[in-house]
Amino acid sequence: MREVEMAFSARAFSPVGVVPVNSDVESVDYRDGALVIVLAGAMDPDRTVHGLTVTFRDVTGFRLLDEFDLARYWLSDGFPRGSFVMEVTAGGWSAEEDALQGLEKNRREWLVASGNASVSVFCATAPTLVGTMRKFTAD
Repeated sequence: MREVEMAFSARAFSPVGVVPVNSDVESVDYRDGALVIVLAGAMDPDRTVHGLTVTFRDVTGFRLLDEFDLARYWLSDGFPRGSFVMEVTAGGWSAEEDALQGLEKNRREWLVASGNASVSVFCATAPTLVGTMRKFTAD
């Protein structure tokens, strides 16, 4: 197997702000080619969690990884800090697959990144983003 060495770069797609370190992927739901990812962000003192629902249509592939498995992405200079959703422009999973398989596919790649887990997605169209809030009650 040959070594794959690529510079990673991406552009912010969601509004840039602060991605809380304790944010996480709350759920991933794939049905009939559509992928819905719910991110849990910051929690207010009243136990309301603010998050984001990211919906992709006509997905051709996706993978969920722990943040440490994607360290080379978020440690690179080309990683847009402060954005939950970004479009990968070079050196991502798609480029890795092309290099490992010895072929080149024309596909768009997206990265939904939280402070913990992240999801890489192959999808030709941009996702829709909807802010979400969820109130937690005492356990």
